[in-house]
Amino acid sequence: MQSARCLRSLPARVVTTWAVSLAWSACGGGDLVEPVTGDIVVRTTTAGVPSDASGYVVAIDGGEPRPIGPNDAITVAGLAPGDHTIQLSGLPEACTVAGDNPRTVSVPRDGAVESAFEITCPAPPGSITVTVATTGAAPDPDGYTLRVDRGPGLPISVNATQVVSDVAPGEHTVQLNGLAPNCSVEGSNPATVEVTTDAPASVQFAVTCVLGMLRWTQMTSGTTADLPDVWGSGASDVFVVGEMDTSDESVASMVLHYDGSSWSPQYQQSDLRLSGVWGVGPRDVFAVGFHFLTPGAVVLRYDGSRWTQTENFVGDEDFSLRSVWGSSATDVFAVGGASDGRVSRSLIAHFDGTQWLRLPGPASPSPELFDVWGSGPTDVYAVGLDHESDPPSGVILRFDGATWSPVLQQQNALFNGVWGSSATDVFAVGFELVSEFESAGTVWHFDGAAWSRMTLPKVTVLQEVWGSSATDVYAVGDEGLVLHYDGATWTETRPFRQNLLGVWGSSPADVFAVGNRGTILHGTP
Repeated sequence: MQSARCLRSLPARVVTTWAVSLAWSACGGGDLVEPVTGDIVVRTTTAGVPSDASGYVVAIDGGEPRPIGPNDAITVAGLAPGDHTIQLSGLPEACTVAGDNPRTVSVPRDGAVESAFEITCPAPPGSITVTVATTGAAPDPDGYTLRVDRGPGLPISVNATQVVSDVAPGEHTVQLNGLAPNCSVEGSNPATVEVTTDAPASVQFAVTCVLGMLRWTQMTSGTTADLPDVWGSGASDVFVVGEMDTSDESVASMVLHYDGSSWSPQYQQSDLRLSGVWGVGPRDVFAVGFHFLTPGAVVLRYDGSRWTQTENFVGDEDFSLRSVWGSSATDVFAVGGASDGRVSRSLIAHFDGTQWLRLPGPASPSPELFDVWGSGPTDVYAVGLDHESDPPSGVILRFDGATWSPVLQQQNALFNGVWGSSATDVFAVGFELVSEFESAGTVWHFDGAAWSRMTLPKVTVLQEVWGSSATDVYAVGDEGLVLHYDGATWTETRPFRQNLLGVWGSSPADVFAVGNRGTILHGTP
């Protein structure tokens, strides 16, 4: 009874188990049995890789948080039997927990309850390294488009490496689009690649572009003038010079310009016959010719906004300029002829960036010159016809930086055009008489050691030659003739019947041929 009275005297606020035990002893009571408690085992399993590898935190009944790893287990002991809440927090934003969180568990008397949290975290993104290698004579001019799965198209050049980032791990398709009709991908396209987080995935595309024969289409020039020459700084900046008869039986010359979409007249002048055009760039272009009624050879120059006459060669002789070419803006050659009414000789002029000066040509032969080209300032060729020889002969002159000298003279021949890919790969085109009443086109080639006649189909007169490389050369001529040389064989086509007088291209897949009655042909794959 004493013990009972002692317990009743304890303050009401003393309610904890250990306090009752102490009070019981103080009041003279016997031994007490320890209260029964339980445990909670919290377990985590994480699929994927959380951005914070240090893990999460667990709180029981809103109490003090305890750390727990991404794949871990901890025990919270000494909990009173009954319901308790467990909350897992500290998860990265992209991770999710299966089931309730917080959740309620019932702790048994003198036992343990386990609660497992299953967490899913997305794997970090990977990347794909895409490499494109293009071979062939006519690579795609505007590059390609790269697409991963159904994502947006990404531009990539014909020879380039590009990294596509933030790609989810797993299997993906990579496709190369936007290829020109003459280009194809070797192997699979699209390609399948497995992306992991360990290392970048890689895809290689090998593209081959085959030139083949170009398709020639006639462009609208807006004129019926004869067009003897063409040159451009690029596919959307092309100049053509021309001439046409006027109502007063004179001649008017014009310059046409192509901006990538249409041709438009840029300059016109009466009593002028323009024959050649060449430039350093879009804001520095030269055109040459000669007056029809009045004496004098003329040089026009374009500065990007207008054409002006910068030189007029006049004297006791009748001058004419036929062609112009330069290695730079301070090294330009213009060639033609000079005649005193009895004898014709070469007219060779040079521009040093400040003034035009007439250069001495060879004493003999001294041909009238129709075209000029060089591989550099000390390796320049001019071709034409020696009227004074008997019979008249085609002549090729070479300038070594100091002197013009003949390197080839061919009887009963005429050379109209010259072009080369290098100092050891030069072509001269024209025609040779094969009988009293018949002529045939001819091409002579210089290999760095000697000139030799090339084997051709039986063709008509050739007027001009141009190429993009030693294995991609065009020669054009009468009756719509187009010859193409692939490094081994000349192949003939005749897309139209008008005589073709000039040829030039911005690339192997973008070639222009011009000729009589306003003819402008565009060659594309």
